Amino acid sequence: MSTVIKSVKVPKALAAALARAAKARGVSESELIREGIEHVAGEDGGLDMAALIGPDVGVASGPKDLSSSRRRMAGYGRSRDR
Repeated sequence: MSTVIKSVKVPKALAAALARAAKARGVSESELIREGIEHVAGEDGGLDMAALIGPDVGVASGPKDLSSSRRRMAGYGRSRDR
């Protein structure tokens, strides 16, 4: 399992409660924080973008050389006010 280090700022009272709960359960504070994040993230469920836009992927029409054609890219990135 690869991990990412995150820093979390909590009020002193919450930090003390976290320390007490970790000691009572015999686990690390980090483990309790991970459990809490999993609980909250599990409620979200997220969006399955592939399911939402899947039927529409690839139905647009247009030039196939849009990003590689110097003629089509002429002026790209310049302000329109000039």
